[in-house]
Amino acid sequence: MDPATLQVVFRIALGCIVLLVGRNLFWLFIGIAGFVFGFELAAIWLVDQPAWLIVLLGLVAGLGGAIVAIVFQRVAFALAGFYAAAFLASALPATLGFAGMPMALIFLSGCIGALLAALLTDWVIIILSALVGATIIVSTVSADPVLGTIAITALAIVGALVQRALLAKRKPTRAMVP
Repeated sequence: MDPATLQVVFRIALGCIVLLVGRNLFWLFIGIAGFVFGFELAAIWLVDQPAWLIVLLGLVAGLGGAIVAIVFQRVAFALAGFYAAAFLASALPATLGFAGMPMALIFLSGCIGALLAALLTDWVIIILSALVGATIIVSTVSADPVLGTIAITALAIVGALVQRALLAKRKPTRAMVP
């Protein structure tokens, strides 16, 4: 398999995981969201640097997020909210055919996502992970803004419903804490 096809398959697989089980495998969601956001940010900031450095920075962000998710669960909700909202603020405009967002708005979006995720936990994580998964998938396979909008909306709704159903099947031992 050539590298371009492998990259497409990899991104779609990551998107499907986050879309369908983001809240249920919270540590994996935050690791993937951290990787994708770190990778996207590094690709913007380090445009003239080797590809291995950009991938490395994405891996560091993802691994850091996964470790935080395992060790400091409550802090991880806020970190997941930040990663997801910042990724969406940076990726959604381009996917939907708009100009990119300034870094200050991406950071502000991340902070709002962190606050909402820390306060509202489950539903915010479900919605953000469904949106992130849908955005990863659609940004990989579609260049049409109208179809992209429809696809992201449909996938996010399906993903949120699947995640909520999976979460409802689990017997909560604590008040829905990961």
